[in-house]
Amino acid sequence: MQRFQYDETKLKPGQKEAAVLLVEYDFTDKDERKTKEEIAAEVGVSRMTLHRWETGDENFIAYKNYVASTYVNTYLPFVYKKLIDGISRGSMKGIELFLKRVGDLDERTELTIDDKRSDKSFEERKAELLARLNAKQGED
Repeated sequence: MQRFQYDETKLKPGQKEAAVLLVEYDFTDKDERKTKEEIAAEVGVSRMTLHRWETGDENFIAYKNYVASTYVNTYLPFVYKKLIDGISRGSMKGIELFLKRVGDLDERTELTIDDKRSDKSFEERKAELLARLNAKQGED
């Protein structure tokens, strides 16, 4: 997947499995998950190697992010169901999110200022202000 900028052909042996196990680690409650030592042993590498992959191997990190994104995407139907539930209860935030999603509401705002105070041009108003300033300076 281009968004994550990884090259699957450059993954080292065990990295695909390690990425899946590490994503499971991240998404599992602390008291129920494997330790990183257990993950390293399951993949057949040392804990330090696993740590180096996680913190310094950009290709591995990008692949792990892809795996995590794929996992999160499995929740999309659930998220949409909750959005519809909120809209059904009259949630304005839910309605706003839905309208943004379908493109009927965006952040662009158009502001038109119609100054009804004067029909004079900018140059005419500028000349009047300068004349008043000069008059005031003459008084001082």
